[in-house]
Amino acid sequence: MANYAGAIAALRTAFAAAWAAAYPAVPIAYPNTIPPAETWPPIDGTGAPVPWVYFEVIGNGAALRSCGAPGSLLWLYKGNIFVHVFVPADYGTDDAEAFAVAAGEIFRAQTFYQDGAGAKIICYAPQTDGGQKDADNGNQWRITCSIPFEYYHHG
Repeated sequence: MANYAGAIAALRTAFAAAWAAAYPAVPIAYPNTIPPAETWPPIDGTGAPVPWVYFEVIGNGAALRSCGAPGSLLWLYKGNIFVHVFVPADYGTDDAEAFAVAAGEIFRAQTFYQDGAGAKIICYAPQTDGGQKDADNGNQWRITCSIPFEYYHHG
């Protein structure tokens, strides 16, 4: 049976697959997980820092959207997908912007996690925030792409 945790996992899986296919050299980090490389933030063979992304999903409320007997109710969960792109300080913004835009295009107007019983995630238009130096000792520059979504669930 579909649920909110499964919906979030579906978004993460969709992103990981699309990102790895397009940018296999740009690693992904996730909340509350061990980073994918022994040295983090990641570095190349010469010890120079390289771009990476941090993927997270943040809920922004839930509400009942129908009336009826338990089991036939429609619930709406809203939230945002955030893909934070980090590049080394003084790396420039062109690649960072391109990574952020590409991350958003994975989700633009896409529907995920359809179970045939009405559960589904609908993603909307992505946008980037323009970026800024990150607080991590000023060694990173960050730009974030956010994608609003709605998750519909029957229960």
